[in-house]
This record gives sequence, structure tokens and C-alpha cells, in this order.
Amino acid sequence: MEYNTIKFSTEKEKRIVLFCDLRNSTDILMDFEQGIYRDTESSGIKAFTYAEFIMDVHETSYKELYLGHENTYAEIYGDGVMGIFPEDNTKYILENIYSLTKRMRTYNDSQGVGIFKPRIDIGFGITVGEVSFIYYPLDKHHHPVGRSVHEAARIEGLSRLYDARVLVSDRFFRFAEGYISTDQRFSYRFIDRIILKGFREPITLFELLIDNDPRFEIKKNSIKEYSEAYSRYCRREWGTAKELFQKISREYGLGIGAVMAKRCDFLAMSLSNVDWNGIWSMKDK
Repeated sequence: MEYNTIKFSTEKEKRIVLFCDLRNSTDILMDFEQGIYRDTESSGIKAFTYAEFIMDVHETSYKELYLGHENTYAEIYGDGVMGIFPEDNTKYILENIYSLTKRMRTYNDSQGVGIFKPRIDIGFGITVGEVSFIYYPLDKHHHPVGRSVHEAARIEGLSRLYDARVLVSDRFFRFAEGYISTDQRFSYRFIDRIILKGFREPITLFELLIDNDPRFEIKKNSIKEYSEAYSRYCRREWGTAKELFQKISREYGLGIGAVMAKRCDFLAMSLSNVDWNGIWSMKDK
């Protein structure tokens, strides 16, 4: 989807790139095909079709990303969306994410969700980088190209691994930190330093925390202990780090604790840990 008001540049320009995607989309499709979501005579609630559900995802969670701002470029990928914004749109993006995550929670708390239609669970990946546009004669549209486009998609793909809703790179975090620190609706937690699959340079990942998330306070309260565990991890104190990460998993119920504890086991048995610099190279997208 594109608009006449957008000026496409063939030169590289710094942009904010956001990628969001419906989690468990294949399982959801299979459930629909197997007739999991059906009407019952007593319910009085009509079961959804898969097509109706996808439209609900866009109506509830995505539409402002590609309809709410005239300077936004967006591409729809079935149950996902990529949005590219001018670099001065940080506050707009934060407000937009706040609104759509609030609507998503309201939707998931509504009658019939989980019985007659699936829950909506969406992950976000956001970064900042240079983007240019190429005109494709085949479909007569401009399409974005640039490393940051792939980076945002990779980051979104990791959001579930780290038990995060909105996962952002340090480049976007630097843009957003001023807004986050002055608005009580938002907070953040440090996640990890990694090299994304297919990339060469490390990035630092943060999770944007939002107060309409039921685990907002839980995640904030875990920050101090996670910081201690991560420090031990960087110092190659695998046993102590593992115990602390397991505690985070057990006491706070955060999946990132189990992920990092398992990583400590791997590194403790790896001959390559003598060169450990605290940066983990991702093997998967």
C-alpha cells in the first residue's frame, strides 16, 4: 500500500523501520482448517472464519501503522506489517504502539476469544537505519531496500524467544529514551548483546515495556536481578549466572531466564568460551 503524498527517495535516508507479525499464525490457520472455532447452539456468538480473524488483526492492531500517518510507507504481509517512518516520528510510533497494544488486550479479554476465535498475540521489532526505495516495473510499486529492513524483521523474530512484546535495537532506543524516561506509561529492560543471523556487527537489544501489559510491573521488578545475572554471564561465571537466570524464570515467570540459563550450559561446555566477549551470535532468524 502506498500513497501519492509519500516521496520515495532512491538515495539512502535514515528511517525508523518497524516490523510486526502475528505469532502462532500457522497453528491458528491449522486450527481454523480443523474446525476448532465453531458455533454452538447455546452460545449466541458467531464463530469467525480465518479471513474474518485476519481482518480483525488488522483492524485491532495494525491499521494505524499504514493508515494513521501520511508519511508512513507500509507493506502488508498477510498477517504482518512493515512500516517505515521518518526519523522524527519516534513519539508517534510510541503512541501508536500504546494504542494498538491496549486495543489488543481489550480484544483478548472480550467474550468468545479463545473459544470462537483465537487470541491476538503480536510481536514487534524496531530499528533505525538507512533505507532507499526501488521502483519495480513488475508490480508498478516502490519497495524499500536496506539492511535495516532485514534487521527489523530479524529483531521481531527474536521477540518471542526473549519473552518480549516490543523488541528494539539500541539505535531506536537512543531515539526513544527521552520519551520513555519522561512518560510513566513506558519503561524498558535491557535484553542482550547479539549478532543477528546473516549480520556481522553486534547490536544491543532492549524491550519497550508498556503499562497495559499485565506483566509490566513484573518485568520492571526483574531488571536488577537480570542485570546481576547478565554481568556474571559476561564474566564467564556460568554456574552462578545460570542459577540467577533460573531464579528469574522461576520467580518472575519470564521465559528469558530459561533461555539464558540454557545458554550458560552451552558456553560452559564449549571450547570457544575462552574467547568469550559477551556477544552471542544467533544461528536462527
